[in-house]
Amino acid sequence: MTTDVRRRTDMGWVVRHGIIGGIVAGLVFAVAEMIGSVLMGDQLLAPLSAFASVPIGQPPPEIDMSTALVVGPLWHLLLSVIYAVVFAVAVQMVPALRSSTAAIVVAATVWGTVLWAVNFYVVAPAIGRPWFTMAPVIPQFIFHAFFYGTVLGLYLASVRPAGWREPDR
Repeated sequence: MTTDVRRRTDMGWVVRHGIIGGIVAGLVFAVAEMIGSVLMGDQLLAPLSAFASVPIGQPPPEIDMSTALVVGPLWHLLLSVIYAVVFAVAVQMVPALRSSTAAIVVAATVWGTVLWAVNFYVVAPAIGRPWFTMAPVIPQFIFHAFFYGTVLGLYLASVRPAGWREPDR
């Protein structure tokens, strides 16, 4: 019976903090994308058109900004939360991962990098969104790895239960 209660409690942690962590990391990522967009000479809200282009199926320049302002953030945050919940499951299930702050942060940074590579270079072309493969590689790597992955890892490490942490040395 104790195992069932603990499993439910852990799943509650996964869902709650996966959602919160996904929103936090997704928002940090979106702001970084927007700042990067301006620094690279594009419009501040251009990333919202890119986010919206996935469910809409049109290249970002063809999407009306009023549509991008609604669809882009919703789609982006939905994916951010889903990916964060998946990563939170890994944190909960892998003892070596959940017991170390450094392991969580490094693994989340790798997770962000994997998400970028798979989404941009496998999924996007497979679903007819080839414009993602034309995005500047270095900024996208930085945004996904550090402004999503690292932020997610820092959040999850900061809220994990005390029983999951490494012993004091």
